[in-house]
Amino acid sequence: MKRYLLLLLLVSPFMASGQVVNYAKTLPERAFSVGLTPAYYLDNGSVGLRSIGVEADQGGALAIGLSGGYGLLYSLDLSAKFIYVMDGIPFFGVDLQYLLYETRYAYFSMIAGLHHWDNFGVDLTGLFTYSPSRHFYLSAGLDLDVNYDPEMPGKIRTRFWLPVNVGFDVNETTFLFAEYDLPVSQWAWGIVAIGVNFIFR
Repeated sequence: MKRYLLLLLLVSPFMASGQVVNYAKTLPERAFSVGLTPAYYLDNGSVGLRSIGVEADQGGALAIGLSGGYGLLYSLDLSAKFIYVMDGIPFFGVDLQYLLYETRYAYFSMIAGLHHWDNFGVDLTGLFTYSPSRHFYLSAGLDLDVNYDPEMPGKIRTRFWLPVNVGFDVNETTFLFAEYDLPVSQWAWGIVAIGVNFIFR
């Protein structure tokens, strides 16, 4: 247990992304994970990037962060994520992921959570993962953020992404991935990320 806490302390300064690591399989019961995810937010003229403090003349933003998760049940896990955006507003979110469907080669899950970024908001995500081989995974889904503006009651901002993720199990404890999140609304922006998750049983 002490070495797990030591590892968490060692990687915690690097933070992680709140919009990546889209993988439909839940953590095993009583297992926990630590993820390290550098990402780049692409400036596609999105008003969404301006809303999180990224100026137009920056041409995009680098984000680096840390995520942690815990398997509550076989089909339910809890995660917390912190994102540090260079010259932007930091993100913090928590969510629950529920595994709705599973076969030998495929998984489908739903994720719901809360976050604070430019304002408080709700996250809803549907994910499908297919495993053509034992250690290789392909994932895709729909990611929705609904953000509330307390200064303008009744005003809601929505962000939609279509995440596409390629993952590889190095061994039972290490999962590598690369992801692109395609923006499909005016408040969203493109996201490119690579990262690693460590799972401890």
